[in-house]
Amino acid sequence: MMVKDIIKIFEEKYPLKNAEDWDNVGLMIGNRKDTVKKIQLSIDATEKAIDYAIENNVDMVVTHHPMIFKGIKNIDYSTVLGRKIIKVIENKMSVYSMHTNLDASKFGLNDYVAHLLGALNTKIVDENIDEENTGIGRVYTLEKKMYLKDYADFIKSIFNIPHVRIIASDMDVLVGKVGVVNGSGMSYWRKIKSMGVDLLITGDIGYHEALDAKEAGLNLIDIGHFESEICFTNLLKKELEDLNLEVIIYNDGPVFINY
Repeated sequence: MMVKDIIKIFEEKYPLKNAEDWDNVGLMIGNRKDTVKKIQLSIDATEKAIDYAIENNVDMVVTHHPMIFKGIKNIDYSTVLGRKIIKVIENKMSVYSMHTNLDASKFGLNDYVAHLLGALNTKIVDENIDEENTGIGRVYTLEKKMYLKDYADFIKSIFNIPHVRIIASDMDVLVGKVGVVNGSGMSYWRKIKSMGVDLLITGDIGYHEALDAKEAGLNLIDIGHFESEICFTNLLKKELEDLNLEVIIYNDGPVFINY
């Protein structure tokens, strides 16, 4: 298969048009006509991830977070980004990123995370008016209400993480309607609260927004940005199972360590 064939498969299911306007998705670096026999899935294209791909003779690195996010004025080997770009080009690899288009699309990462958390039916928080059944965030109702602390334990077991941060006035409160935005989702908390949600699960929660949500009566669980999205590798690996490709996973993280 060629790079363009892999891209076609991904973009048929997770169209680039489903990405947020501020995002940068698609082929970051590479030649669409290059042959692909080995793919590496990494949430971030860190230098360690790029070096690992080189050491393992990877042809194409697929990331969740874009390797190139903002405009760059130079490619200088003395900078981390410049060094990564040069290494990728010198080793004839391709780097492809699926970010908010993967999050928003039907059967994408938002849906996958909600499913892991026990959702049977979901409602989209911020719907894409141009594409049916797509958008950021999911809201769902638990089959049976659970105490907040028990649901937090369930979340830790599902994502295999030792700690979460909880923002709530009462750990023994019952929760039945849940919102989830993987990655960084606090910009949606007011809309989610207006949908009658008891609990929002997301990452990157700051002090002042946490305080505002708490005073408004919305319980929060911060599971971490990296931790809420690391499962993207499992989602995409399933997509590639029948393509006669070797798929490896490497993640350089998490960034934050609870000690």
